[in-house]
Amino acid sequence: MHCQLPANLERLAAELPPSAAVIGPTFSGPWPPGLRDCVSVAINTDRCREGIASVVPDHARIAELAAEHLSARGFRNLTTFRLDSWGALREERFREVALRCGAQLEPGWWSDAAQPLCREEHPAAIMAWLSRLRKPCGILALCDGWARIVARYAHAAGLRIPEDVALVGVDNDDFECELTVPPLSSVAVPWQSFGERAARLVQLGLRGTPIAGTRVLVQPLEVVVRRSSDAFAIEDALVSAGVAWIHEHVEGRLTVPMIADAVRVSRQRLERHFRRHLGRTIVEEIRRARVERARRLLSTTEFALPEIARRTGFTNAALLSVAFRREVGVPPGAYRRHARGAGHAQD
Repeated sequence: MHCQLPANLERLAAELPPSAAVIGPTFSGPWPPGLRDCVSVAINTDRCREGIASVVPDHARIAELAAEHLSARGFRNLTTFRLDSWGALREERFREVALRCGAQLEPGWWSDAAQPLCREEHPAAIMAWLSRLRKPCGILALCDGWARIVARYAHAAGLRIPEDVALVGVDNDDFECELTVPPLSSVAVPWQSFGERAARLVQLGLRGTPIAGTRVLVQPLEVVVRRSSDAFAIEDALVSAGVAWIHEHVEGRLTVPMIADAVRVSRQRLERHFRRHLGRTIVEEIRRARVERARRLLSTTEFALPEIARRTGFTNAALLSVAFRREVGVPPGAYRRHARGAGHAQD
């Protein structure tokens, strides 16, 4: 049986006692006593402390992907946006990673700047907050719907996206992302796998395996880059031009002299500027850009490793594997399995 809120779950459980119950995040009250004797699973809300098995997104990893994406694009001023207390865990982790990447934290909307304003939109206050941020600034809105609000008021405040504020949401909701102006970059979460994970837990529970309090973390896939964050906020013009050229030509053969010629500067000077402003060499940036493209192809296509190597500028799959492990910490095959929503359980 499928029912939607508002529904009297206690009454339904009494009249039609279920063998299993799967309840989504729109139900926020105490778990109905009438369902505690059946196999119970919560989706997209963590009820493990209540002894309820839960299938939830890995909020920490979502925040890490967003912070790493904005930092890799050169944004050194970072902040967050939310309209209520939900999302605090994502926000906390985002701030931790941002500081680790050497970023400066700007006041966040709600967490630092807007608690008295509670849950409502306040156009003038949001525009004033956006105007006060040090620019260029990268903003993580903790869901795509909130990112659209940021974009709306950024335009109203006369700010450019992504040049003044780069914007990243969460969920990769096609409708929200494409309606946002410009189209919204977003951390992709494999929502269809939540039902699969919940079904597996139900199956285990019905077979007699204890599942109470089990937490299954579903990993995000990647940041799907659209125009809202597709910029390089690098103050040094030479480095900015060099990084952009690398990303535009990542599939081909790249050498340091070739890049120096493209931006019309000596190799030695360009190397010095890369080290000073990015903290890495040109070769390291080439490898990082290629691995970033490989990550995207692994999580969004069925291409075999040799084809991915060809499309990312590696001469063979073995060299791709070595570089990928060095940058990401796991081999490409393991990353692909992980990215396809192979969440894991935690006690």
